[in-house]
Amino acid sequence: MKLAHNIFLVLLSMAVLGCSSYKAKKQEAQLILPELGTLVKTKGGILYSAVEQIGTPNWKNLKVEVQQLPFNIESYVTYAKHMRRAGKINSIPYNDSLRYKPKYLRLQLLDKVNYTVILNEDKTKELRNYLSLDENHRLVTAIDVAFTEDDMQLLLNAPNVLLTKDNYNNMVIEVTNGNTKTSFPVKDLPTFNYGLSAFCWGEDRYHNRRIQNIVSEEFKCPKGSYLKASKIDTDRAYLKF
Repeated sequence: MKLAHNIFLVLLSMAVLGCSSYKAKKQEAQLILPELGTLVKTKGGILYSAVEQIGTPNWKNLKVEVQQLPFNIESYVTYAKHMRRAGKINSIPYNDSLRYKPKYLRLQLLDKVNYTVILNEDKTKELRNYLSLDENHRLVTAIDVAFTEDDMQLLLNAPNVLLTKDNYNNMVIEVTNGNTKTSFPVKDLPTFNYGLSAFCWGEDRYHNRRIQNIVSEEFKCPKGSYLKASKIDTDRAYLKF
C-alpha cells in the first residue's frame, strides 16, 4: 500500500511539472510575435499554436502595402489579449456600439511572385533545401500594428513604403514622402497579430526542388504543387512505376 501511495505521489508530481512546463511554453509562444518578412516554423499542439522565427532571407526593398482597418470584436480581443500578456497598457478604448471604431494598420507583402523568384535563385539554394525539409515552414507576409494616430497618417499618406534592412542588418519599415525618410524598426513595432503564407513545391526539368507558389495559409497549393516537398519524389517514383 505504501509503495502504491509513493508511486501515486511521483506520478502526480510529474503531472504537475508537465502542466507547469506546458503552461510556460504556451505563455511564451503567445507573447513573442514574428517580424514581417521573416521565415518561421509553426509549432504547438491542439490547445495552442505558435511560431519559431528561424531567419530572414536577404530581402532588399520589398514593397509594403498599407491597409487601414477598423477594430471589430475579434481583432480587438486579439489586441487586448496581447497587451495583457505583454504587461502593457491598453490605450485603445473600444465599444462595439460606437459608430466610429478605432483603427489599426495591416502591413502586407503582396508581391509573392517576386518572393518566389528570389527564393529560387541559385544563391539561395541552401536556404531552399532547408525549407523543403519541413512542411511547417512559413513566411510572415502580414502583421497588424496598433500605430499612434500620427504614425498611422504618416504611413497612409506616404507614396513609398518598403521593408528593407538598416546598416546593422535589422529589418525596418522605411517610409518615404518627398525628401523625408522615416524608419520604423520592425522588432519595435506595436504588433499584435500576424499572417503566414506557405510554400508550394514543385521541381524543374532537372528534378531540383523549386518553390512553385507562395500562398496564404487558408488556401491550398495549386494543382501540380505540394505543401510537402517529399511528395514530389513520391509522385515521380509512382509515375516511373
